[in-house]
Amino acid sequence: MRAVVVANGHISDYDYYKAIMSGADFVICADGAIVHCIALDRLPDLWIGDFDSCNQVNLLSQYPQLKGIKRITLDTHKDVTDTHAACDIAIEQGYANITIIGAIGTRFDHTISNIHLLEYLHAKGVRACIENEYNTITVFDKELKLTKKRKYLSLIPLDSEVVVKNTSGLLYPLENFKLPRQISRGVSNEIIGDSAVVTLEKGVMLAIESND
Repeated sequence: MRAVVVANGHISDYDYYKAIMSGADFVICADGAIVHCIALDRLPDLWIGDFDSCNQVNLLSQYPQLKGIKRITLDTHKDVTDTHAACDIAIEQGYANITIIGAIGTRFDHTISNIHLLEYLHAKGVRACIENEYNTITVFDKELKLTKKRKYLSLIPLDSEVVVKNTSGLLYPLENFKLPRQISRGVSNEIIGDSAVVTLEKGVMLAIESND
């Protein structure tokens, strides 16, 4: 069972996301991201937000099909972003596998917040990722097993220091290596072969699979 949360960041190649959406059991749209759902021809099961980034009246008039979508209106003076609230709803609905799309955009503060949202979801035992045309972003501790999907794999510490016990299947292996957050040593590694494993002794790590 997998939920997809659609955030109001940048999406250009809508065809790329159609496979992600078609495999979703539950789709939650955050505020103005409804325009992405319309473009993807996949209306959400739930539309949530304080609706400060879209004009509901105009949208409901232009797209009458939106009137049948369940909506949750949040207070504009809330403590979390619409995307964070959408993820919390997915958890409440019993989803432990969440893909977030539209999470990267021109608002860098929201992009960073969404990356830390992955850390929040990981701490709650949720398997989560941010996905776009060029990146798949996840958070892990202890062990990460990957099947090669993209060209590069970057390992970026979220804690002040992460200790990598060992790796397998990487072009540049690490063993018993202390990786401080300030050091870029983990950027632009590559998976050689079909898969890779990264085992940590200490800390929480951001894993970014990417293409140019």
